[in-house]
Amino acid sequence: MKKRLVVLLGLLAAGAGAAPPTGPRAADEAAIVAGERAWGQAYVHGDVAVMRDLLDDDFRGVDPRGNVYDKAAVLADVAAVPHASADAVDGVSVRFFGDMAVAQAREHEVGPPPEIHPAERVFTDVWIRRAGRWRIVAAEDLDPGLPTAPAHQGDVAAIRALRQASNAAILHHDMAAFLPAFADDAVFTWSNGSSAVGKPALAAFFAHDFADPAFIAYVRTPQRISVSDTGARAAEHGVWTALKQGTRYGGDYLAHWARTPDGWRVRGEVYVKLYCSGALCTP
Repeated sequence: MKKRLVVLLGLLAAGAGAAPPTGPRAADEAAIVAGERAWGQAYVHGDVAVMRDLLDDDFRGVDPRGNVYDKAAVLADVAAVPHASADAVDGVSVRFFGDMAVAQAREHEVGPPPEIHPAERVFTDVWIRRAGRWRIVAAEDLDPGLPTAPAHQGDVAAIRALRQASNAAILHHDMAAFLPAFADDAVFTWSNGSSAVGKPALAAFFAHDFADPAFIAYVRTPQRISVSDTGARAAEHGVWTALKQGTRYGGDYLAHWARTPDGWRVRGEVYVKLYCSGALCTP
């Protein structure tokens, strides 16, 4: 009990710099904001007691990968080992609907040594008041990736435009428009695990595709682009689809971009096939 009290008092003190909630639901809002911060700190301190008090027995959550979990799974996870060396919840927004409330915020977590890996989340939690106590009954997390600094947001837009132009070049089977986006030593790994290094090898592969009467296009759709803090490189995560006569397949991809004197260029792309339907499907 003493440890739990210290954690909660620390959370309230940490939020003292923010403007306190006002209005008829100020006390309820303060309790929910403190509870949201307590969730992250429970993972830092391995405090199962705090987490047990926060979650309703009917709690259900959905993680960024779409997996559903319950209260027992959360308690077991917290008890196993602290998963973070630091956790901060910012910009908590709370809306009330009678004895229910929806809280949304951003969370920054720094993982434990030796990796100390930073992670960002955007979450939505549903709270319910029963017998005068607020508890979380549902949670959904989204992983938006590490944030890109405002100074580099224009680079995100530039990479998206280059990807769109690359898709158009493939659709029109235009090798001259397709190749310039790649660095001379770019490494390309196809969905079957084979690879090529350099523009000549890349051109040979796509020339074969462009000459295939069944080939229509490869469509790459960026879902997240993160630019490094120095603006020197970027990671593009997305989904891809191969369109051929009578067959459609695709999956996930990752592209490594580097800034050069001539603009952004692809240093490497990796494609993983996760589904296929049609007569041309292969393992």
